[in-house]
Amino acid sequence: MNKARLACFVMLVLAVIKQRTVSLVWLAQTADSDAKVDSIYRRFQRFFALSKLPPRMIGTLILALLPRPEEGWTLAMDRTNWQFGRTDINILVVTVIFNGMGFPIAWRLLPKSTKRGNSRKFHRTALMDEVLKILPVEHIRVLTMDREFVGKNWLMWLEFLEIRYVVRVKKNARIGSHSAAWLSDRNRWKKWAGERHLVFGRQVHFAAKRIKKGRDSHVAVISFGFSGEEALELYRQRWGIETLFSHLKKRGYQFEETHLTKKERVEKLFGVLAVAFALCYRWGQPPFTPLRSGPRAASRPSRQKQIPSSTHTHCFAVLTVETTLCNRSHPAIRLK
Repeated sequence: MNKARLACFVMLVLAVIKQRTVSLVWLAQTADSDAKVDSIYRRFQRFFALSKLPPRMIGTLILALLPRPEEGWTLAMDRTNWQFGRTDINILVVTVIFNGMGFPIAWRLLPKSTKRGNSRKFHRTALMDEVLKILPVEHIRVLTMDREFVGKNWLMWLEFLEIRYVVRVKKNARIGSHSAAWLSDRNRWKKWAGERHLVFGRQVHFAAKRIKKGRDSHVAVISFGFSGEEALELYRQRWGIETLFSHLKKRGYQFEETHLTKKERVEKLFGVLAVAFALCYRWGQPPFTPLRSGPRAASRPSRQKQIPSSTHTHCFAVLTVETTLCNRSHPAIRLK
C-alpha cells in the first residue's frame, strides 16, 4: 500500500467515524480534503476497486491498539449475514475479546454456495491460519464458539494445534450415554464434574447453566482444557462478538446498507469499519489506564474526556496506521 492509498484509507476511517454510515456518497461529503466531492467519491471507489488491504494488516493494527492480557487472549468465532437484493452477504469473523467487547482480527466473506448458512471446516481452518500468522498459539487462552461450530474433524484440528476451546452444544447432543438436556436439568452434570465425556468423537469436559431468557432453558457447553464454572465463564465472554456486530450494523455504522457485494470489496470495507471502531473505543478511554468494562463501554465515552479536533484526530490516525503497517520488523507485515 503506497502513501496515497494509505492517506485515502485514513480519510475513509475518519469519514466513517464522523458520519456513522458506509455510504460512499455521504462519506465523500464529510472527508477531510480540499478536493471536490465528486473527486473524493471517485477516489473512494478506486480504493475499493484497486487497492490491496489484507485483513492480516488490520488485525495486526488492532492488536497493537490493545494491551495483551497476562493470561492470553480470549477469541470468539461467529458469523454475521444479511441479504442485499438476491445476494447473500455471509462473513465469518474471529475477534479478540477485551473488557467484554469484540475486536476483529480476521474475517472472510464466505462463498455464495453457503448462502446464509453455516461455514464448513476448511473455511474455519483457513481463517484460523490467518489468525495464527499474527497471534501465536501460546498467546491464545481460549477460542469460544456458538452451536454451529462443532464437528469431529474441526475440533480435532484445534486440539492438534493445542488451541483450547469452549463451544456450545444443542440440547439433543449426546454427551457420553446421556443427552445434554438430561445432564443440564437439575445440574446432574456436576456429579461427573472434572470427568471427560465422548462428544463428537472427542474426549471433552461438559458443563451447563440455567438461563432465564432465551429459547432454551440451559446453556450447555463442551470444552477442551477447561471444566465446570471456568468453561461457562469463558463462554460468557463470547457475547462480545455479538456486541461488535450490533455496533457495526444498526447500532453504529450501518454496515448492512452497503451496496458492495464483491468479496474483496466487502472485506476491505469490513477492515475500514474495524479500524474505525477500535479507534473510537480507544479514544473513549483514559490513556495508560485499564479500559472500562462492559459491552456499552464503546458507545459511552467519558464525559470529561474531549474528542480530539479534526486536525489532531487526522494526525493521530495517520501516525497509528503508519507506525503499525509500516513496521517491517513485524513478521506479519510485508508491504510491497
